[in-house]
Amino acid sequence: MKTLTASETRSVLIENRLDRSGNPGFAFRNPPTSIFYDWHEHPCHQITYARRGTTQIEGPDGRHLLPTGHAIWIPAGTRHRTMIRNLDGVSVYFDPTHFPAGFAKHIQTFPMAPLLQEMLFHTLRWTAGPAEQTPLAASFFHTLGLLCLEQMQAGSGQFFTLPRASHPSVQRAMDAALVSPGQASLAQALHLAGMSERSFRRHFHAETGMTWQDWITQARLFHAATLLGEGQRVTDVAVEVGYGSLSAFAKAFTHQLGMSPVRYRKAQTDH
Repeated sequence: MKTLTASETRSVLIENRLDRSGNPGFAFRNPPTSIFYDWHEHPCHQITYARRGTTQIEGPDGRHLLPTGHAIWIPAGTRHRTMIRNLDGVSVYFDPTHFPAGFAKHIQTFPMAPLLQEMLFHTLRWTAGPAEQTPLAASFFHTLGLLCLEQMQAGSGQFFTLPRASHPSVQRAMDAALVSPGQASLAQALHLAGMSERSFRRHFHAETGMTWQDWITQARLFHAATLLGEGQRVTDVAVEVGYGSLSAFAKAFTHQLGMSPVRYRKAQTDH
């Protein structure tokens, strides 16, 4: 994976005209290579759709998973960094002055209806520049915005967000767990946080709204989705993320992602 510095990330933003607003918007295909962008923000609202591949976005409130068949909403001015792994998808950028009122104010992942999938790819006809300033583009982006808002309100992104903590001791334990979530344990977290189990559990729930077990389970499944998106075998992934039982892994993954690990892996080669 290629990791970009802050200056390299800034250069990519300028090259793709992401340092300015669209009018009413524009789109481009995501690079097929694995790439990690540094922290950045842009004056446009962003919707990225993943037809294949898996992406993680880190924002002010935590990590967000963008799995196959879903889209992610990033409001204008939201500082974030993005890790893309072999993504076949499209990013669409909306000028806030042209976007319908009532948009979500936080990063959010949501499933995409087939019609919206096609509409998002259709926006590729409008790249950044003068060609986007047409009555047809204005009408299309406005309609697309309304339909995306409806889809966001209908779907729940709670399963695709891994909250972060403001308490430095709790966050230190979380950061260590994310390095290798399959091997992470409560005992390790307590040691790194320097807390008793009772104090850690209390602080952790207050910070994240989740129990430690629910959080680490979600972290493991985030990691599993990334590995499956790379085409790794389901049995190998189950072991890597800490599951001794393949059936238990399949059940947990299906509950989290809405499809079985086998189907999710297959979706990476269907296009």
